[in-house]
Amino acid sequence: MKHLVLMLSLATPYATMGTTSPSMKWQSWPQVGEATLTWGWWTIYQSSLRSPSGHYQPQSPHALVITYARDISDQRLMKATQDQWEHLGFPSAQRARWEKALDKAWGDIKEGDRLAFVRHAQKGVFYAQPKEKDWEETLTVKDIELADAFLAIWLSEDTDYPDHRRALLGETP
Repeated sequence: MKHLVLMLSLATPYATMGTTSPSMKWQSWPQVGEATLTWGWWTIYQSSLRSPSGHYQPQSPHALVITYARDISDQRLMKATQDQWEHLGFPSAQRARWEKALDKAWGDIKEGDRLAFVRHAQKGVFYAQPKEKDWEETLTVKDIELADAFLAIWLSEDTDYPDHRRALLGETP
């Protein structure tokens, strides 16, 4: 069940992204890799990883983009995030602080909505794009440890989903 909750909560897109303001340059970055998370016959989400060079380097800018194929509540997504942080070994007090810090990062997700998290040198930025609308910035994360912990859900060598990680990194099985 834990895996189903995570799968229902995390996702990344393929579609063309709309805004071209300077803060949205990440939309034109080449794709590093893409992955589709399924549960049985259901597609939960599609995800892609982008970077300015088209190659993933942990300390360089990169963007994780998730397109949801199912509805998921804000609470369920946060619970899945917490579960994955627990799996990765982050202490409960730290996870509780991070949960409060991410309070405005996303709301309830509807099928077709997209979320993006862009990791810059000294911060991370969340963006949301409800179905058929423009991207909007929802939260800037200045705690780089939190930014990296969020991305670790997908990109850590200890992720619960190693095949998904390899696909996002553009690695062949």
